Amino acid sequence: MPRYLQIVHAIREKINQGEWVIGSKLPTQRAIAEQFHVNRSTVITAIEILKAEGLLEGKAGSGIYVVNNRWSLSAAISPPDWEDLTQWSLQPPSDHTVQTINELESRKDLIQLSKGELEPDLFPKAEIATALTRVSSQLEQFGYGNGLGDIGLRIEISKHMQQYGVCTAPESILIVSGALQALTLIAVGILKKGSTIFLENPSYLHSVNLFRTAEIAIKPISVGENGLNIEELFQQKIIKGSSALYVNPTYQNPTGTTMSSEQRKVLMDKCRYFQLPVIEDDIFRDLWIDERAPAPLKTLDPFGQVLYVGSFSKTIDPGLRIGWLAGPEDVIKRLSDVRMQTDYGSSYISQALVRELLSSGLYEQHLQKVRTRLKEKREFLLQLLRLHLSEYATWRAATGGFFIWVSLHKKTNMHQFFRTCLNNGVLINPGFIYNDSQPAIRLSYAYEEIGKMEEAIIKVKEILKNG
Repeated sequence: MPRYLQIVHAIREKINQGEWVIGSKLPTQRAIAEQFHVNRSTVITAIEILKAEGLLEGKAGSGIYVVNNRWSLSAAISPPDWEDLTQWSLQPPSDHTVQTINELESRKDLIQLSKGELEPDLFPKAEIATALTRVSSQLEQFGYGNGLGDIGLRIEISKHMQQYGVCTAPESILIVSGALQALTLIAVGILKKGSTIFLENPSYLHSVNLFRTAEIAIKPISVGENGLNIEELFQQKIIKGSSALYVNPTYQNPTGTTMSSEQRKVLMDKCRYFQLPVIEDDIFRDLWIDERAPAPLKTLDPFGQVLYVGSFSKTIDPGLRIGWLAGPEDVIKRLSDVRMQTDYGSSYISQALVRELLSSGLYEQHLQKVRTRLKEKREFLLQLLRLHLSEYATWRAATGGFFIWVSLHKKTNMHQFFRTCLNNGVLINPGFIYNDSQPAIRLSYAYEEIGKMEEAIIKVKEILKNG
C-alpha cells in the first residue's frame, strides 16, 4: 500500500474508533512525517484526501482539525462536541508554548536546555537496586493507608528535615505525589474562593493554572537578585483570612536566586505582623553546590504559619512521584482528607523505596555525586555563556539547583526566538511562560550532556547575532 494511503487509513482508524473526536487537533505534519518515515508532501497528500472526504478541515494559523466522523456524516444527530465542552471545564488549558515544551521534552533529536531534571547518568541505579532488594524482603499487604502516607517514610522525612533545623513530627507530614499536588491540595483544601495569593514574578507557577483553577486571584510580586521583593509585597492590600504568600526562597525557579538569612528574618517578621500565611516551596534545597543554603523559613515559624513543601523529584527522579507537605497537624489532617477524596495516596512501593534510601544513607551518598556533577556542568555552561553570549546577554549564576537565568540585552520577540531555537534543534524555556515581560530565557545545566550544551549555545549565539 502506498505510504500516503497508509497515513489515510491510520487517521481514519483513529477517528472511527473515537480516539480522535470531533474538534481534536491533528499532530503537526512534521510529527506525522516522522512517524511514517516519509516527507511532508506525502502527509499533505493524505490530509487532502481526508479533507475531501469531509473528515478534516484546516484552520488558518492554527492547524488541521477533525470535523466529522463516519457516524456524523451519515446521521442526522451529531455526536457531542468535546472540544466545545472542554472549554467550560474548571481546568483551563496550559499556554500553547508550555504545551509544546511538554510534548517536545521527550524528543531525542532536540538539545534539551529546558529540562528541570537530572541527566540519565545521575539516576541512582545502584542505590535503588540495593534499596529495592532490601524493601522486597519487608513487603506486606499495601492497602490504601490513612491518607497521610507510610509512617516509616514520614519518620525518615522528619529526621531529614531536622538537618535543616526544622522540627516537625511525623503526624505533621503528608506524603504527596510531588510538589504540585501539595500546592493543589492547599489551593482546594484551605484557600477559599476569591482569596488572593501573592506569587513571585517570574515564577514557574505562572506556567501552570494551579491557583486560577480554584478561582484564587494572583498578585505578582517581583523577584530581584536577593529573591522576593519584600518591600513591594507589604505595599499590597493584605486581608486577614483571604490572603497567602507563595515563595520559593532557595534556588528560585526560574531565576535561581536565593534569599539571604537576613531577608528571610525580615520577611517572616512582617508576615507574622500581617498574619499572612506562607507556602514555602523548598524542593531544590538538597541541591546546593557552593555551600548550604540559609535555613528554611519554616525554622523561623514558631506559630505554625508556614506550610513547607519538599520533593524527591529533583534529587532522585520525577518518576517516583514522592514529595511531602509539612505544617500544623490539624491542617495536615484536613489535607489528608482532601487527598483521600482524590487518589487515596501515593504508591506504596515508591514510598518504601524512598524510606530505605533515606534510612540507609544511600540518599546522602547519591546527593554527593549529584552535587559534584552539577557543579561541573554549571561551571561549563557559565564558561560557554562568557565565551559566546557576553555581547548579547547577562545572567545570574545560581549557587544551587538546575538553572541559569539569562536576560537578553536587545528587545526581542521571544515567541519568534523560541520557535527559531526549536527549528535549530534547541529547546529552551522562554521567560514569558513565567510571566516575565522582559526578554529572558531559563537554561538548565542539569539534564543535557556537555558536548550538546556547547552545540546549543553556539546555535543560540548565531540566532541572536542574525536577529
